[in-house]
Amino acid sequence: MPKLKILWICGLPRRVQTEVLGGRDYGAHLDWSWILGHLPPPENVELHIACRTARYTESREFDWQGARFHLIPVRARARVFCLFRFDWIYFRKLMPRLTPDVVHGWGTEDAYANVAIKLSPERHIVEVQGNLNEYLKRAKMSRWFKLAAFNERLTLARARHVAAENEYSLGSALPMIRTKSVFAIEHPIRPEFLAARPSEGDAQQVLFLGVIEERKGSWDALAAFRDGAPQDWKLVVIGNGVTENVSRLRHLMSQEGLKGRVVHHPQLAASEIISVMQASSAFLLPTKIDTGPTALKEALAMGLWPVCYDNSGPAHYIRRFRYGNLAEDLNRLALTETLRSTLVAQEWKQPANRARIETVIRPHFDGAHIWRELTKLYAEIAGRKACGVSRSPVRCDSTLFS
Repeated sequence: MPKLKILWICGLPRRVQTEVLGGRDYGAHLDWSWILGHLPPPENVELHIACRTARYTESREFDWQGARFHLIPVRARARVFCLFRFDWIYFRKLMPRLTPDVVHGWGTEDAYANVAIKLSPERHIVEVQGNLNEYLKRAKMSRWFKLAAFNERLTLARARHVAAENEYSLGSALPMIRTKSVFAIEHPIRPEFLAARPSEGDAQQVLFLGVIEERKGSWDALAAFRDGAPQDWKLVVIGNGVTENVSRLRHLMSQEGLKGRVVHHPQLAASEIISVMQASSAFLLPTKIDTGPTALKEALAMGLWPVCYDNSGPAHYIRRFRYGNLAEDLNRLALTETLRSTLVAQEWKQPANRARIETVIRPHFDGAHIWRELTKLYAEIAGRKACGVSRSPVRCDSTLFS
């Protein structure tokens, strides 16, 4: 059987810019770790990854980790105000040459889904990465974000096939989706996190990993650690943010109760994050809303015990794996008490919980298993140009949204 030829539309991962492009600035500002987690693809898939760049006018192609990357210069201005409707023009030159079986647009936050729909009106998949309209209900967002959320509603209504990384994410997007061809397929995590030795759970260290901002719960995390963690415990914060938020973080780190107890790393390589996780025992991420934070998935695979608010994607994973503790949603006092009791009980040391890391959590995020599901989906879409029925029903539990 010939290989499936698949074209992905997504952003340029920062690691690719650093390792392959010599650090030259092509506009990569995100890790896109869920894309990297899929690499290399299986032998029966010829994977092409097309990434937008606004920094240079020339196209570039190169091979990396078993995939062929295509850098596509997109010079359009005010893209969000046009609802990303013209980006596809710059990508269309790929289609006659590649003739992909399926085009997969990774995310509705930018042009990726729109491009996939325009390039292949029948054989495309729109991936729900972050449900922007759900975010608007629970967090303050910019005007740009509100426009992108409007674009998300239009895009999902036009999509012929829609996929999401978990049942929570898919279920929250269903009101905007018209097609019946919907799928929940997990995103794999980067393979080095599955191969590394998990944390032993002996270190008196808590980790927060995420953007320094209100939505990720940065300030609640600092307050809960200050008031709930014993004085001999440390907090490591990995993440960056706008200048105002980073300045606020540094100011709080110098205050009584946190001074000398918090270390901040704006950015670390994957190998460095693994080392920090191996030296930590608990993972604190009191986000207001998230679909499926990669940092949480990687922390789970490394054996860290999560403490999160009882909402959205984090609650989905903690309940699914029965690994971690949930505090009453958006209640900082409850979060503080949950962290305090967690660090006393140290449930991550229990043999049954330790076993769950290797028997349940890591297999769930394994790339080989996830690729088998993806290739089945790609093969079906490639062979049924106008199917409007899902290959198998996806149950979306309404209790996940409470």
